[in-house]
This record gives sequence, C-alpha cells and structure tokens, in this order.
Amino acid sequence: MLYAAADDRELSEWIKYQSEGGSDFLRSLADLAMKADFGNYQVLRPSLVSLRSQNPEPGSTVATVTTDGYRITFNDVDTVDALVCAFNRFNGVVFDNSLPETKIRWASSIQSLRQPGTPVGLLALPDDPVTHLLPGQLRLNVPHIFVSEKLRGVSPIDEWVLLHEMCHFKVRHHGLEFIEELKHALDSIGWSVLLGGF
Repeated sequence: MLYAAADDRELSEWIKYQSEGGSDFLRSLADLAMKADFGNYQVLRPSLVSLRSQNPEPGSTVATVTTDGYRITFNDVDTVDALVCAFNRFNGVVFDNSLPETKIRWASSIQSLRQPGTPVGLLALPDDPVTHLLPGQLRLNVPHIFVSEKLRGVSPIDEWVLLHEMCHFKVRHHGLEFIEELKHALDSIGWSVLLGGF
C-alpha cells in the first residue's frame, strides 16, 4: 500500500514522536517525512521503518523475537491487508483449511542465525528452540509468518513468499519433499503467484 506521512497508520505516531523529541538526525528525518510529497515519501518510508525498529517510540508495537535460529524485528499489529487475505485463500484452496491459526506480520528485519544471507520470509513456531531464554524475552503463542517489509505491495512476489512459508507447515526443510509440496501448492492455484493472476 502507498502512503503519505499523515495517513501512514504504522509510522505516523513514530514520526510525530521523533519530530518533537528525537535526536537531531531523527528529528530532521521526521520533519522531511512530514514535508515530503507522496512520491518522495515512498522512497523514504523503508528507511523510516528500519529506523523505527531500532528506535521505537514509547508504547510501540515494534517487537523482536529471537530463537536459536533467527532474530526478527516486526510491527505486531493485527491488520487485514492483502497478505492476510491471501493466507486465508491459500489455506482454503491449497491446504483444505488444515493450517493452524497463524499471524501474518511484516518484518523490518529477518536474520538467520544459522545460514548466511537475508531471508525475505520465515515461518516461526511457538516451540522453536531457545537455549538461553532471557527474562522478558518475547515468545510467540501462535505460529507467525513473517514477510520482509521490502516486499510490501510487491505483488505477486509477496504472495509467492507467503505460499513458500505456508508449505513449511508441511515440510520444514528445503529438500526434495519440500519441492514436491511447493509444486503441489502451485498446481492447486494454477501457478497464479508466479503469473500474477488469481
């Protein structure tokens, strides 16, 4: 979705907070965001999301979950957007509504702690191992699928990543069994996430 600073529900409070009391750098950036025209705000927004994850406002919904395998920073807000609708559609058409209740979240940062690279999606389960649980450390109570904020509005790639992560409910690894599961899922929807249709 495309926003201007005034109607960006995710960032407007953070921008206001930083413009009133942030560091010189963040205050200047927040002022620029409020003055930016629609097009320039779209260019600036990914940087604002990243900076918010590092400098959240008081009472922020920005959260970080860390396990032995990954570290994810995300905005923990329930919103019904196109990706949530796609999850429900895929769960019905591909998985016969067999997948558990799952929260879909846009992540400003997804880091794999076991493999090099920067994932664009990740299925996180409540029982993912945490060897050293710190006091107050966030633990998930239901499965979550995280999709990189960089893919917000980049259809059909965002749905392709979502479907890939949904297939990990059936097969956790990326071996031949997973490839067969993913091929079955794509066959079920006529490969629409790669062709751009429904």
